Amino acid sequence: MTERAFQREDEFARALVARDPAAWRQLFDEQYQRVYGYAYARTGAPADAEDVASNVFAEAVRGIGRFQFRGAPVAAWLLRIAHNETVDLLRRRSKQSTTSIEHAEGADALQARDETAGAAEWSEVSEALGKLKEAHRDVITLRLIEGRSVAETAAILRKSEGAVKVTQMRALQSLRRKLGVEGSS
Repeated sequence: MTERAFQREDEFARALVARDPAAWRQLFDEQYQRVYGYAYARTGAPADAEDVASNVFAEAVRGIGRFQFRGAPVAAWLLRIAHNETVDLLRRRSKQSTTSIEHAEGADALQARDETAGAAEWSEVSEALGKLKEAHRDVITLRLIEGRSVAETAAILRKSEGAVKVTQMRALQSLRRKLGVEGSS
């Protein structure tokens, strides 16, 4: 792993706003997999996750002039864009006819099964995640799949840290019930 060109978050943010190629390369190298993983966890489709990730970085380039560093990590801003792009994609998908959705989801599920070890387990968890309320799904994805801290999750979702902790607890209880895990009272 290469050393970061920008160690301090405020310097990194200024370099991004100034459109420094090294800063943008660092942002992409450090965050692409997280953005892709976030989108994949929400959509369940590798092609959709790639589209979202691509759109996120394009939108970041377009919107960097409006970015204002306020102490939160740049990654929080980027994941907020990922959240918005994913929600937009899911809304567009829901407007398609039911038959085309079922066909597309079936094809994506088969492709994911071929590409991913342990796909059966992931499929069950992914299905259960899909049945959670959006707020619960967002917190689970950011905290447990992405490994974000409570503070980062709060910044991304624009909630208090306390609200993130309560939502996480309730989301895990709901997820346990949906998965039929013992002790999910």
